[in-house]
Amino acid sequence: MTVTVYEVGPRDGLQSIKPFIDTDIKRQLISALYEAGIENVEEVSFAHPRLVPQMSDAEDVFTGRGSGLVMNKRGFERARIINVEKINLVMSPCETFSIENLGKPHSEVVQEYWSFMNGYPKDKVRVYISMAFGSPHSGEITKRRMKTMLKDAALFGNTVVFSDTVGVGCTDDVHTWTRMARDENLTPALHLHHKGDELQPLRLIRAGLIAGVTEFDSSIGGLGGCPFAKGSGANLATETLVRHLNSWGIDCGLSEESLNKAMKIAWNIKNKSAIAI
Repeated sequence: MTVTVYEVGPRDGLQSIKPFIDTDIKRQLISALYEAGIENVEEVSFAHPRLVPQMSDAEDVFTGRGSGLVMNKRGFERARIINVEKINLVMSPCETFSIENLGKPHSEVVQEYWSFMNGYPKDKVRVYISMAFGSPHSGEITKRRMKTMLKDAALFGNTVVFSDTVGVGCTDDVHTWTRMARDENLTPALHLHHKGDELQPLRLIRAGLIAGVTEFDSSIGGLGGCPFAKGSGANLATETLVRHLNSWGIDCGLSEESLNKAMKIAWNIKNKSAIAI
């Protein structure tokens, strides 16, 4: 079995850090990740600089190779000006989170996405479903609600990423959501947060593997979390994911050793003393 590690450290990992990280450091991190053998990197977000200051230099950081997160028409226009082809979108079954994160309820989010994404190649789009496993605002996500989310996601992309934004997922939900995604002809992927115990997302990774999921998000050094979700915790570390995949006999094309340079940069960032490598 071969799986893909989808690196989100440069975007999801850095966006919440308050001291502004030098543009060159961000580019060094991205370069080190590609050097390690990672082929899929979410490099930047085109959020409003006032809301996510850490991403204000997205145009200068983007290398021309990875993907960018887009949350509105203006963000999409910025991305396309610098020839970003791989687009990530986000939506949520939790209306409170949708309003806090995207500034509008889900129905309006879909309408806005349709205004600029209609006709865009679906094979270049991943659609994130935030709070996919439950929300502190709206509780558990029903099958009916998830079916609506998946049908909406299928309007824009071929891949849907189930995001455990606040670290409450269970293995049964992984199996159910992935089956429902395939019913809508979508390829399922997982993006998992935790509250200090990486065994939780690793259990969901194993459940995903059993369910046939072959794409998993992770963040080098465990950087990140969602700035718009209180208690979202940290991302599953890429090095942890790679170590366990290899120990389980799953081919991900990576080794822990190949990640050393990127891990050193991430460590320096986490300790607020980023240096040129």
